[in-house]
Amino acid sequence: MDGYLSSVSWKQLTADYRMRLGEPPASSIRTIALSQLQDEVACRDYISWFTDYIGAPDMQVAASMLAKRIGYLWIVPLLTAMTFHNQEVSITLDKSYLYHPDLSAGQGDTRFPFLAFDGLRTAAAPLDDRTVWREAVVKQIFAEHLAPLLQILAAVGPVSMAILWENIMVRIAPLYAPGTEESEPEQQRMSEDFTYLTKIAPGSLFGMRSNPLTRFTEHHDGVQVAKSKRITCCFYYRMSGEYCVKCPKIDNENESQLK
Repeated sequence: MDGYLSSVSWKQLTADYRMRLGEPPASSIRTIALSQLQDEVACRDYISWFTDYIGAPDMQVAASMLAKRIGYLWIVPLLTAMTFHNQEVSITLDKSYLYHPDLSAGQGDTRFPFLAFDGLRTAAAPLDDRTVWREAVVKQIFAEHLAPLLQILAAVGPVSMAILWENIMVRIAPLYAPGTEESEPEQQRMSEDFTYLTKIAPGSLFGMRSNPLTRFTEHHDGVQVAKSKRITCCFYYRMSGEYCVKCPKIDNENESQLK
């Protein structure tokens, strides 16, 4: 087996994000390959079902919620491998699946999907030029795989690309928030990778004309950090009846009450 895929680091990562290696469970009530989500007809059919299944008021809310889930299940683990383990994890979209366990059989604890990956490949960062390697990793994750999916979700919802990219950003940001458990080299790599992702990387690496993450960050004490409040609203309040803590609508509601 691939050395990284048999490592303690990878096993911990799969446990943290409840990733399944191999085919999705045969007992799943709904399964769809990530490649199918890049097809508008197949994606629309899935989002229509997903809307009813999670109790969202419409497909716009469901598409937004799915983007957040994908950011957590898919993008964050791959970036974790890149930044913390210096490993590129390449996936094949038609062998990567969103699946919904059968809750009635006690096989899950949420109506939101999980991810199963089959046919993973990995490659370690070269010792002599991590910068070029990182560029290729980012391009594959975002421009080649994620951006086409977000564009379909934007059309199916419909929901703005700004909301979808910020949904991804709010999942990425905690990964790069400095803590006390990281070593000094890890902290430096975290800072460098976050700055690259959100400021330096050109839009082409995201399948966009400009870097879609830059507007959601700011410079604080000389360091690139995520903004403390969202710019866009993800519509969570329309499904739950309450605002998330970073929602920009909270301030608007408070201002209205003061008038």
